[in-house]
Amino acid sequence: MKHPRLSLIAAGLLVLPAAGMANDFSTVTRVQYVMDCIQVHEGKMNVYEATHKCSCVVDKLAAVFTQRDFEDADTGFQLRNMPGDKGGMFRDDDDVTSGIGLFKKTHADAYASCRIH
Repeated sequence: MKHPRLSLIAAGLLVLPAAGMANDFSTVTRVQYVMDCIQVHEGKMNVYEATHKCSCVVDKLAAVFTQRDFEDADTGFQLRNMPGDKGGMFRDDDDVTSGIGLFKKTHADAYASCRIH
């Protein structure tokens, strides 16, 4: 290789679009997640501790999911327990099921990492 620095720069530029894909959560999505998380853990932590820990969790989720993937997985996770045919499409679809699986694993890892019990 005649120009190793140039090769490293070119390799770095190839990674940039992929890095930009994750961590694209809107402020509204982050705030809504934190508010919901605080409400779920009401009485278990004070508001400052809950805000810090819930913010940590949403940051971990944002590092793995794009905004769209997060919304899809969250919707599937919430609606899979609907009775009958209404929930069937969320329980039976392989893409939804794999998205929910990744969501649950990432969510559990984030809770453990951010010390929410």
